[in-house]
Amino acid sequence: MGKDSTHQRSYFASPSAFLQEYNRNIPKEADVPFNLVYYSQNDPKWKGDRLGFGAQESETIGYVGCALTSVAITLSGHGYMVTPKELNQKLKSIDGFVGSGIRWHSVTQLFPQIRLNTIVKCNDTPAPLAQIDAALAAGQPAIICVDSTPAEGLLTHYVVLIARKGDDYLMLDPWPYQPDPNKETYLMPRYSQGKTLQRSIFQIVLFENINADGKIMLPGQKGATTPTTSAGQTQGQPAPVSAAGLKTRVKADVNLGLNIRSSENTASKANIVDTARAGDLLTIVEPNGWMKIGAINQWVRVRTKNGKDGLAAAWFLEKVPGEKYPEAAGVTVPANEAGSSSTPGLTVMVKAKVGGAGLKVYETASTRSKVVSKEGMRAKLTVIEDAASARRKVGKAGKWLFVQTAGGGQGFAQAEFLKEL
Repeated sequence: MGKDSTHQRSYFASPSAFLQEYNRNIPKEADVPFNLVYYSQNDPKWKGDRLGFGAQESETIGYVGCALTSVAITLSGHGYMVTPKELNQKLKSIDGFVGSGIRWHSVTQLFPQIRLNTIVKCNDTPAPLAQIDAALAAGQPAIICVDSTPAEGLLTHYVVLIARKGDDYLMLDPWPYQPDPNKETYLMPRYSQGKTLQRSIFQIVLFENINADGKIMLPGQKGATTPTTSAGQTQGQPAPVSAAGLKTRVKADVNLGLNIRSSENTASKANIVDTARAGDLLTIVEPNGWMKIGAINQWVRVRTKNGKDGLAAAWFLEKVPGEKYPEAAGVTVPANEAGSSSTPGLTVMVKAKVGGAGLKVYETASTRSKVVSKEGMRAKLTVIEDAASARRKVGKAGKWLFVQTAGGGQGFAQAEFLKEL
């Protein structure tokens, strides 16, 4: 019932066209809650539209447009109002589909204030519910893939999770035509197919609105205030897991200070929200953000000692001695290093040039980080980031690949010592 793809190629006709699209898609108010905006993929206004570049007449929004509609629900809830019909056209204009499969990364090209935080494949492993819970607690809904039928095989369908309720989640489901968004709709009665909650979810896609205020409005609620429990916790939403709240430190050699920004654009001063000095401690406020510490060309969302949230260049950060970071093995992949369930894995082999010393696999994309494993000559590794972008890095000096070893460990390996099989 839905398709996705994580390959990426996009363009605008001119810089002015990009700026026009950028400015048009910025919400008028910053720090807003996520409001419930419901779209159905079966709405007559667009259900008959061909989805992306689908080759078959049956590949319409109404039939296989659940992923597209889930993204439209997510964007509109954050204040970037766009219907499935409009989003379909916008993504097509920047080559945002492979056939009828959406390229998740292309969404951020249209809406620069939205980051693709994480894509987690969990077809064969229990879904990391703590990561979903942390996103919801931060005001960021989760798009997930479920099995839409109890029949044999997997018929994928995408929905939007908005709150944790015990051993279940509240969701917005694109499939029904006219549901009441003011009534609670639970995931498990409709899509568990007799499985546990962890095994009912086959993929997780987490977008992040950098202007979110940490609130998700729930069915029946009105206004910008979300009721809280006696403990001060948002009703229906668990507190963030400990992995989002760990400390990182600005490296001592950052003499001029580290700018904390609202976007990843380093050419602008207008997006600077705060400046941290060398040695300052920063709180990580994104799930698994600790994995990016020290990594080249990675950004991590942090909170400064002044209470300002923003993005910090991860390569200027280091781990704090004594801080208890989770183990690297089995942790999910940062979004710009991730693939999807529809993208086959890329297998690479360690080159003979490493000699007897072997190839070290690091916890982060830095030779100063912890060594997760050491792989010998001709060892095979599975690349667990987008195959198309990974191929461009294989064999090149200064590039890193996020890989999984034969033993199941995950980490970063220097691409110049690897070749594709």
